[in-house]
Amino acid sequence: MKDDDDRAFWAMFRWSPNGGYMPLVVRAWIWPRPRQAWYQFRLRWGGRLAPAKDLNLMLDAGGWRTFMAAIWLISSAKRADLRPRIERDMLAGRPCGYGWTYSFCTPLACLGTEADALILAAYLDHALTLPVEPEGYKTQRQGEALATLLYLDEQLGTSHAQRFLGEDGPWERWPGSADDDLSAGVDQIRTEVIFAAGGNPGTRKRLKQEHRQLQEEHRAAKSKPV
Repeated sequence: MKDDDDRAFWAMFRWSPNGGYMPLVVRAWIWPRPRQAWYQFRLRWGGRLAPAKDLNLMLDAGGWRTFMAAIWLISSAKRADLRPRIERDMLAGRPCGYGWTYSFCTPLACLGTEADALILAAYLDHALTLPVEPEGYKTQRQGEALATLLYLDEQLGTSHAQRFLGEDGPWERWPGSADDDLSAGVDQIRTEVIFAAGGNPGTRKRLKQEHRQLQEEHRAAKSKPV
């Protein structure tokens, strides 16, 4: 309904710093550290102040923009009161709402408890029996969920992910497993948790290093005799 969409956007702009979702797409990840840290503080503060009904509305209405903003408000403020809502959607096969990059895996990693690991495991029990979705708009997040579960096992000293791994395990049997790099997924989740907690995700430094490497390779290529 249009009224719900309008209220969802109003809630996003009220509680999310710097104009809602836009900084979260790219800019906030590469801002100079002082500006980034101030933004992260405001994101955590907004997440703590936002009523649960506003966060739920942002998840339900308004599209991917409000969904993304809600994911980061919940993650940054560690809103454990939204865990039942996240669990309901995960177990109903709706881990990401709108088929975009951000999913409920990020807040589950940020909440970081045994309960969150069990939600991911329960989701995977069903999701790894589903067929691989076509390229483009995807509604499931099997690889991201397993990477998040591996991350939580690492933090909690548990081994929930192991029953999905191993030779001829559910992950290996799932046809889409070859397309996901679990190690890279764990690194990505770790970076997202650091960002949500107010730490330096290192994205700016990494991109600068990659840019310098490309420049050096370009200069080396130009200096070679023809």
